Amino acid sequence: MRFIYLIICFTLSSSIFAKNISTDRVITVSDSILVSKVGENLKKYFELSSDGSHYKYLVANKRMETEHFLDQKKIKKDITEIWVLYHFNYTKIEGMKAGIWIKLDENLQLIEEPNFNIVPEFLINTTAPSFISRKDAKAIALKIFTEKGADISEPKLQYVKKNEKYIYTIANKTMKKNIREMEIVELDVFTGKLLSKYESYNGLIEK
Repeated sequence: MRFIYLIICFTLSSSIFAKNISTDRVITVSDSILVSKVGENLKKYFELSSDGSHYKYLVANKRMETEHFLDQKKIKKDITEIWVLYHFNYTKIEGMKAGIWIKLDENLQLIEEPNFNIVPEFLINTTAPSFISRKDAKAIALKIFTEKGADISEPKLQYVKKNEKYIYTIANKTMKKNIREMEIVELDVFTGKLLSKYESYNGLIEK
């Protein structure tokens, strides 16, 4: 009987905790997870997103709703998940920016491992950057382009979420029959390997 009583008390206390979590506590937990993955030195390049961070909770008929919480002192609803969004912007390398989610359950335990591919290992290990240079990327693209261009853009660094990697994008602007066209080349930033080549018409990307 005592055992059953303890189980009931634990269940009730867990329920109360789940419906009364302080925002500061959520941030402390998510920040600690972030630091454990990237280190204290890189934390300053991550910014909490008040527009993106939210929690999920159940309403009548087990319907799921979402609500932002960073402007609240506490979360008091029947929480199922808490998603904390950080914007990463490493200002020392132009174009190195992306977003990362830290997803927690009602007990502030990780639901899944965050994807930290947005932070290259050379930053975490404080070693020299291992990206190929923009100059080398442009030279590689020039060998791939098939049309004589009027203007070739400088390589643009960006993180592609679907591929979970950084790439260089280089555009070759041409003119055909009075129609502006562009050859677009995407290269792996570490190896210079061609990832994709496609055409764009009047600025519209057509893959």
